[in-house]
Amino acid sequence: QGIQKLTNEEVENLNLLKNEKILLKPIFESDNIQKYFVKRYNYFWVIYTNSSFKNPNSMDNYPNLKKHLDKFQNVITSDNKPYGLHRARDEKFFTGSPRIVALRKCVGEPKFSYVDFDCYVSATFYVIKTQRINVKYLTAILNSKLIAFWLKHKGKMQGNNYQIDKEPLLNIPIVTINSKNQKIADELINLVDEILKVKEQDKNANTQELENKINSLVYKLYDLTEEEIKIIENKEQK
Repeated sequence: QGIQKLTNEEVENLNLLKNEKILLKPIFESDNIQKYFVKRYNYFWVIYTNSSFKNPNSMDNYPNLKKHLDKFQNVITSDNKPYGLHRARDEKFFTGSPRIVALRKCVGEPKFSYVDFDCYVSATFYVIKTQRINVKYLTAILNSKLIAFWLKHKGKMQGNNYQIDKEPLLNIPIVTINSKNQKIADELINLVDEILKVKEQDKNANTQELENKINSLVYKLYDLTEEEIKIIENKEQK
């Protein structure tokens, strides 16, 4: 913080030129990212410079950012120093088409958030971006009690906290939408829309009733028996 990650006040004090502001990207943290929903207001900005900024002359057109970063040259440890971020991810993951952002370590329950605006995150988050399946449909499934149960037993737990690793996440069996389950899929998408609408108006709104409907539909989608549902519900209460 204070080097390549800046507060609104720090950004204002830099008096950046128009072209310099293009390098500033909104970065979101766990405080912003809730289950289903990301609060659009970002508290921080990141100077998003890729490996091309390893060139010492790369900042010549960005005098105010250069002056700022030059003050920290003795503490910057990036492999892409003097001006590049360490392992900057491709920006396509943070912009453009809708995607899901998920914290790798979650307190109490997994949290998968639907995002349809520019949202940069650190390596402590997964970014799921796909054209193969409706992203809101996928958001509903991933936030269900069924998938929480899957991640609890296929992944790692630290007490009651979930450590969501890549392998169990990639191995989640996602039901493909077809003519037989299209109605359920549409209902799930509509429920996610409702949750997002409610949260947009009041980020602290209680959406448990809508989430319960999603859980019931996901059980139906995966053709679970009453006994299997009881196991999942009981496990989730423990």
